[in-house]
Amino acid sequence: MVNKKEKNKDTEVLILDAARKVFVRKGYDGARMQEIANEAGINKALLHYYFRSKDKLFDQIFKEAFKTFWPKIEVVVSQEDTHVKDLIKVAVNNYVDLLMKMPFLPAFVVGEINRSPEKMEELILSTGINPGKVVEIIKKSIKNGEMIPMDPRELLVNIVGLSVFPFLSRPLLSRMFWDSEEGYTDFLESRRNSLYEFICRSVLTECNKSILC
Repeated sequence: MVNKKEKNKDTEVLILDAARKVFVRKGYDGARMQEIANEAGINKALLHYYFRSKDKLFDQIFKEAFKTFWPKIEVVVSQEDTHVKDLIKVAVNNYVDLLMKMPFLPAFVVGEINRSPEKMEELILSTGINPGKVVEIIKKSIKNGEMIPMDPRELLVNIVGLSVFPFLSRPLLSRMFWDSEEGYTDFLESRRNSLYEFICRSVLTECNKSILC
């Protein structure tokens, strides 16, 4: 027999799944609580019982998304013999995987960064992301001669920017350079390999470029 706690959890999962679908179709700004309730097959009053506003609902989706993102990177950075190319590969793949599932995320994040950077910083750090660990891997790679000398933050900004921009600019780029949405989706999927190689060839020292795989 399902107890009340399990039923509440099932309803919350149902709402979150419905919200993701609506956010994908309409984006954050275009999504409405009534449409999310309809998608979940519940009334709006019950939706508001679990999530009082669209912001709170999205915050929960955002946290869950990044809680799946960071552990995969943490596995890499926690290994003593990690090469920076492994960090680049897992970061690029994770960004592409995340944004293929949640294409509405970049526009929301950019909007929130402009409106409330403090809130976004708090939200991201609450997911357990620790940029300091990543910076240490990069510094170690530079010291060991695997990477060219550079500010570690520059590499991180390049990874994030080059991964996110094609998703953020999708409405424009897909119209200008592709005949269909499917074609642009295929481009985004194939880009993970070309982006990985592009970044590695930009930051690895000559003697380390041969280890790309």
